[in-house]
Amino acid sequence: MQLFAFRNPAFILLTAAWLLAPITAGFPLADGMAWADDDDGGDDDDDDDGGGSSAGSSSPSPVQTDAGPSQKPQQNAGPGVATVRRRDVVTVLAAFAPELVVVGLASGDLTILLQEGYIVLESRLLGGTGAAILRLAPPPALALDLARDRVRQLASGATADFNHFYRVNEDLVSTSSDGDAQDHDADQCLHANCLSFELIQWPSPSLRGRTCSGVLPTIGIIDTGVNITHDLIDGSRIEIIRLGPDTADASRQIHGTAVASAFTGRLGSRVEGLLPEARLLVVDVFSMTGDDERADVFSLIRGLDLMAARSVRVVNLSLAGPANEALAAMTQQLVLDNKMALVAAVGNGGPDKPVGFPAALPGVIAVTAVDRRGRLYADAQRGPEVDIAAPGVGLLLATSVAGAKEKTGTSFAAPFITASAALLIAQDPLLTPAQIALRLTASARDLGEAGADNLFGAGLLQTARLCH
Repeated sequence: MQLFAFRNPAFILLTAAWLLAPITAGFPLADGMAWADDDDGGDDDDDDDGGGSSAGSSSPSPVQTDAGPSQKPQQNAGPGVATVRRRDVVTVLAAFAPELVVVGLASGDLTILLQEGYIVLESRLLGGTGAAILRLAPPPALALDLARDRVRQLASGATADFNHFYRVNEDLVSTSSDGDAQDHDADQCLHANCLSFELIQWPSPSLRGRTCSGVLPTIGIIDTGVNITHDLIDGSRIEIIRLGPDTADASRQIHGTAVASAFTGRLGSRVEGLLPEARLLVVDVFSMTGDDERADVFSLIRGLDLMAARSVRVVNLSLAGPANEALAAMTQQLVLDNKMALVAAVGNGGPDKPVGFPAALPGVIAVTAVDRRGRLYADAQRGPEVDIAAPGVGLLLATSVAGAKEKTGTSFAAPFITASAALLIAQDPLLTPAQIALRLTASARDLGEAGADNLFGAGLLQTARLCH
């Protein structure tokens, strides 16, 4: 009987379904799968490990020199590529909500859809761009892709798309053999990220005071929440607005706090920011669904529109996800009509993945990450859309509660480009996003193949001539 059971096709199918159910149940698999920008393998990031171990904890440190049972080293992708260790865990996440998002749908076209059985789940008038954005449920008998295609057939429905999810997770742990981050000339720099700053010739606070004219623009950040009471950013000029769905749990403050500290880490601290004097407007579009921290495209578009309503000229997007027509329409309007410079991380999905969105969209400055030796971060996504590279491996940044940890990812390279764009705008507020991108890429130091390439774009950011 036992032998018959194992050879019985029905038994085999039932057993396979039972084994796979915990992995895939409730999560649609689609070509539009969102790729995590950074991944901490479950670390809650709420302690200060001083770049090494967690005080008071008997669990292994996330910063290790050899791969433990739950970790394995990335295969080296070749010369000039930095490697990191990450947890060997594969999680299948939902790519989108079972609904549609459309921007600028005319009232007559909406009436047609309502008559066909579509349901309006949410409607918002965007104050920054003046357009209306809708969340629509399809008719019960119509598949989601067919429902989207039907909306696109209408004169004003071209932007219709799935309500895709975009994600940021927290950090990867650097195993680059660059030595201690504080091995530098203390007379020139005193904080832990000096080697990364020196790699791009970032101007010191005193040099900026002497050579950088104009008033810094407010820097927009679309991310998770930020712990503004953190000791490393306490006192910074940070405004936070939450736009995530009211029905979901609030986002964690891990990723957003790290990104904020990259900009405004306290002057003289070990995590001194690029522009401690800058004003930040943080729009939290993320929320928690179980253990999944994500932003849907409806909230992301609302966040971008809020930046336009507040006349923000430069926005940092340390997030990545799938292509989306509604998001593409919004970014094009912001770049062309609102003269907003959008800076986005290419994503950390691995070398076999193309550049994520919104970084891949025309007009958006797509940023990849390198280590302190200028070697490419091995998990950076790649393609012709990559514009420029900046430090993003082994940066010491604020955790969500107190202290700091080393973090790696294209998320943390993007602030270098955003801060550089802010300095350019301060000196010449009439610069367009295209002119800003051209100035940054034209002065980059070529890496990899001669000229622009799919790995480094124009090359490594160089900032010596940002200021007059």
